Amino acid sequence: MSSLDTGNTAPDPDPANATGQVASPTRRNWLNSAVIIIVATIGSRGLGLLRDIVLANQFGTGPTLAAYKAAFRVPDLLYTLIVGGALGSSLIPVFSRFLGRNEGEKAWKLANAVVNYALLGLVVAAGVAWVLMPTLVEVVLAPSYPREVQLLTIDLARLLLIQPFFMGLGGIALSLLNGHENFLWPALAPLIYNISIILGAVFLVGPLGIYGVITGVIVGAVLYLLVQLPALWRLGFYWRPSLQLRRTEGAAPVLKALGPRLIGQAVFQFNFIVATNLGSRLDNGPARVVAFENGYTIFMLPHGIFAMSLATVAFPAMARLLGANDLPGMKRTLAGSLRQVYFFALPAAVGLAVLARPIVSTIYQSGRFDQQSTDLVSATVMYFSFGLISYGLVEILTRAFYAMQDTRTPVIIAVVTVGLNFIFSLALVGWLAQGGLALALALSTTVEMIGLAIMLLRRIGRVPGLVGPGLKITGAAALMGLVIWLGQWWLSAPLAEGNKLVVVALTGLLVGLGGGIYVVTAYLLRIEELQGLVARFRRR
Repeated sequence: MSSLDTGNTAPDPDPANATGQVASPTRRNWLNSAVIIIVATIGSRGLGLLRDIVLANQFGTGPTLAAYKAAFRVPDLLYTLIVGGALGSSLIPVFSRFLGRNEGEKAWKLANAVVNYALLGLVVAAGVAWVLMPTLVEVVLAPSYPREVQLLTIDLARLLLIQPFFMGLGGIALSLLNGHENFLWPALAPLIYNISIILGAVFLVGPLGIYGVITGVIVGAVLYLLVQLPALWRLGFYWRPSLQLRRTEGAAPVLKALGPRLIGQAVFQFNFIVATNLGSRLDNGPARVVAFENGYTIFMLPHGIFAMSLATVAFPAMARLLGANDLPGMKRTLAGSLRQVYFFALPAAVGLAVLARPIVSTIYQSGRFDQQSTDLVSATVMYFSFGLISYGLVEILTRAFYAMQDTRTPVIIAVVTVGLNFIFSLALVGWLAQGGLALALALSTTVEMIGLAIMLLRRIGRVPGLVGPGLKITGAAALMGLVIWLGQWWLSAPLAEGNKLVVVALTGLLVGLGGGIYVVTAYLLRIEELQGLVARFRRR
């Protein structure tokens, strides 16, 4: 499934005038943007989860859904390499710097050139992928699948090559709007994309089978782009058919940053290609690959809501502060982002680790998703939970490097990390099956987090305001974890043997109890992140 499931929304009703001039970042409320984006992302991630629930209900963890999941690897790779993170991370700092200097015309000329080259790259890459698809599926993505499942995967993957074209252009639009600190339409686009897939799964699977879901994906990708275009035009974007990127001011730093970022995105996708390849070789391989994907979806729900949302806001803010030579301000933004991520990610990680099975049963178990499917997915979720904190902090740390227009350092660390992930995966897959693949990602990402933190501290010096709040957050999460572990132990029999309604009710009770314990403890410890949110809602 495409990784574009998060949403963003606008912190300012008038982020730019007709000339592309923007207000000073000192006039913007970072917490405003973060809270609004989190709320919007909850909707987007919730729809993404609902999308996967519908698919699980229709297809369980069977071979048809396994073919669909494997088929998405190629379009996801094309999108991620050409547009997703690569262009966004290299374009936003330069684009934001032009806006910060009130040079809106130069910013939009650069954006136009980037769009044209992205169009060309997407068309060429999709054509090459279409030709090579049988080899990619049979050798890389699904080498041990039954032949009929391989053929279905090839067919679905070729149809899905339409998706990255529209999602790619929509991703550029999202980056440009975020660079303008306009988050409204980027928030709505993923919602519409997921709604389209859900409608395809609900209404078109009957007459078209899995091809009904593919129809929903393609229509959703088209709408993902179209919904953002009016906002871009109002801000001043115009399109011209020109390929003179090197003659465009600002193109040189974009191209310089783009190369390392492409490598970084490639190695990130390689992690999941490794997981798909190794998972397909296990006994009952298609089911285990689907279990890995479904576990990753649950894992990404808190990650997308908190870490990716906060990183979306922090990135352009840090880029502008560094553009104004305000390193102390950048450090304050960085520290605030790291604390916020840790405040939300740690209790989520503890909750997923302790309550993995009842959470999976509550979310997925119905229709063709049976008890065996729950067992497979819950083990994956538990092992993924060990990496939730490191995944979240990596989002912020990498964007700090990108704000400094340094894409090389994160890429070097990422290349080392993907090698470690490969080694960990080989070591753990035979022991823990698809759970070992999840644990390998968690462990390798933790190494990546440590490496990024060390290199960043060497570059910018000490970042104050992290240790004390971090210890308080850890204490509150530890108490929460103890309470829900005792609660699950006490309710283990009805959770294991009860009907669906009983499991849902008890899981909700444990989640609510854990959340309440965490909030009350955080309040008593005067944790700044909670106090800021409480004060904001009181003002509202």
